[in-house]
Amino acid sequence: MVSASQQFERIRKRKKTTAGKRNKRERRALGTPRFAIHVEGYDAKAADAKPAEAKSAAKKSAAKKSPKKG
Repeated sequence: MVSASQQFERIRKRKKTTAGKRNKRERRALGTPRFAIHVEGYDAKAADAKPAEAKSAAKKSAAKKSPKKG
């Protein structure tokens, strides 16, 4: 038969593990939205607006400039 202290240690460890799993599952369920969030009154055409397509255009131009080896 297992000693009382060893038994309680195992029970505590099991409870901690299951609590962690539940916590992770709940956090995953909340997650982050898959769409961009803009505050109310955001105008994409404003002078200070962040350009959304600038990154993709920069990647395309960089791909054209770099010669392919092979």
